[in-house]
Amino acid sequence: MYESHQVQTHIVQQLKYLNTIPSTEPTSEIHRQSTLQLELEVHQWHQSFCNVVRAQRDYIQSLTGWLRLSLFQFSKNPFSRTSQESRIYSLCEEWHHAVDRIPDKVASEGINSFLAVIHAIVVQQAEEHKQKKKSEFAFKLFEKKAAELRSLESKYGMYSMPETSSNARKKDPVTEKRAKVEISRAKAEEEKRKHEKSISITRSMTMNNLQMGFPHVFQAMVGFSSVCMKAFELLYNQGKNADQEHDVKRLLP
Repeated sequence: MYESHQVQTHIVQQLKYLNTIPSTEPTSEIHRQSTLQLELEVHQWHQSFCNVVRAQRDYIQSLTGWLRLSLFQFSKNPFSRTSQESRIYSLCEEWHHAVDRIPDKVASEGINSFLAVIHAIVVQQAEEHKQKKKSEFAFKLFEKKAAELRSLESKYGMYSMPETSSNARKKDPVTEKRAKVEISRAKAEEEKRKHEKSISITRSMTMNNLQMGFPHVFQAMVGFSSVCMKAFELLYNQGKNADQEHDVKRLLP
């Protein structure tokens, strides 16, 4: 586990060398689904990590408690324990203390922080998609009004009635429709600019969040697995030395 996270940390550190030129390409549906899948996988990773740590703690706590009851409280003569029983119980106690001291909260918070980073990207992608729909709707509305204007112009000409004193105060339907088309055009252009800005924000957020989030989470996992590895190696060596010492005593006259 420690070696795997070291390799992963080295890989994600290369993210800082990626081309960070902002792209004008909108987020595709495949990209959105991939981000949602990544969010789900990291969420499951966080749950699995917490479950593994909790299972280890529960296991060694139950084992140590069972030995304590068997060797001390329910034994007819608690002081008649064999050296092997004493070594086993001592090893379990050390194991229990070692598991309690591992920095799982730091690693858990690292994964959870990374999950929050991905969720922020998911939210921004959804906002970009929403703005895309608004832009498309605005342009469809503009095209509809423009078609209506062309229909009026083909029927009445550029102006539906001449400008005379008798009808100066009357509304010209062609002129009125043309004004509405211009308002619709401006609205469509505004929604398009908002969509382009949203695309830029999404790409910038994705790159920045992943460049910061990936190294952070794997550095936390490297720290966690390193402490675990050293603690378990120490336990293993203590148990191995105790067994060797016991074997030597058995050989002595």
